[in-house]
Amino acid sequence: MDAKEKQLNYERAEKLYAEQNFAVAIVSGIITMILGAGIYAVAALAAGGPSISVMIVAIGAAIGLTVQFLGRGIAGRFAVAASVLAMISYPLAKFFTIALYTAKVEQLSALELLSNERMSAMWKWILSAVGLLDLIFWVAAIGVAAYFSTRRLSREDGLAIHTFERGHKQLIE
Repeated sequence: MDAKEKQLNYERAEKLYAEQNFAVAIVSGIITMILGAGIYAVAALAAGGPSISVMIVAIGAAIGLTVQFLGRGIAGRFAVAASVLAMISYPLAKFFTIALYTAKVEQLSALELLSNERMSAMWKWILSAVGLLDLIFWVAAIGVAAYFSTRRLSREDGLAIHTFERGHKQLIE
């Protein structure tokens, strides 16, 4: 590779790195996580109970895709962030489901539902209701979120990133 090609690859890689926006990825991922957990809770109540754990995988995919498209990430930290958000989404979805169910059955307002004793009882119920299938779908959701969270690069973009990183590693050494 001659100096001109190397320079073009460096410029392309710098442009790709400059397009990344980690803050937007985090905020959009959090919004997607909360919306997904809310949709899960409503769907679980409509289905007659919290037995739709396969939907957690869809929430993980939605988080990963949101982080990818809005964050435009190519670095590994985007995959880590999406994984953490997907990891939080499952207990949050179960919490929303049980909170909606409890509020519906006991005719409670939102403030009454947030009392300390009710909150602790709901978390105990969440932990007691977790089964093996739930854990399998939860792990799948984390993996799907990580997979979809980073942008797919063209061959030229991948070469540019590789050349850029290799050049910087040589400068450090």
